[in-house]
Amino acid sequence: MRPGATSKRPGATSKRSGSVCAAPRHSPHLHTPCPLARDAERVRRGATNSRRHSRSLSPLVVAATGTGRGRGGRGERLGAVGAGAEEDLVAPQLSEVEESVIVEAEDSRIVFRIGGFINVHEVEALTEKVGWPKRNPHKVKLALENSFMVTALYKQALGEDGGDVESEKLIGCIRVTSDTVFNATLWDVTVDPEYQGEGLGKTLMEMTIRKLCRLDIRTISLFAEPDVLQFYRKIGFRQDPQGIRAMFWYPRR
Repeated sequence: MRPGATSKRPGATSKRSGSVCAAPRHSPHLHTPCPLARDAERVRRGATNSRRHSRSLSPLVVAATGTGRGRGGRGERLGAVGAGAEEDLVAPQLSEVEESVIVEAEDSRIVFRIGGFINVHEVEALTEKVGWPKRNPHKVKLALENSFMVTALYKQALGEDGGDVESEKLIGCIRVTSDTVFNATLWDVTVDPEYQGEGLGKTLMEMTIRKLCRLDIRTISLFAEPDVLQFYRKIGFRQDPQGIRAMFWYPRR
């Protein structure tokens, strides 16, 4: 299933950004080692965030090397993210903020962010935009709170002359569950249909994997629809490595 395509399965996304199935019945279990993150890091180290590249959306070419809390600090960002009530904001277990500029233009930029607060209703609005069934917001909140990490892409509107962040919009995210030392699983891979086809989904995946590798988590898995297997193979995932197969148990009705 491609991002933006209608799906009855919560987790099906499009060919461009990949697919992660929260409740697959016939989806293969994919694993990836960490060498791809090293390859991406080599590209990223030679990258620049100069505005002369602002029209390019090849994220691994224009990725900025700086990380941190970004302009305005965490408090200001909370105001931008928290469009709803304060109780709509949740923080996963890994909540320290890291931020990298992916694309920068005169009056806006796209950033990759790990940690900090994330708005439950923004996540649900994004998943519904790509065609997923509506989910119970309370359960989504619990899922986010009990996840190890959430990585996200935000489109930020900047003030005059590239000043402070005036507002931001969630345009992509991945939810990660993990035992924090050995294994991690990627769920809910989502990219806003308006921003698909620009390489942002691939960058979101690669930067998420890179972070897990820095934490020395070496087995990373996900669930994929058949039509996006090739996308994940290009990133470095392998289907049924060493004959390992995923098995599922569902309650009988």
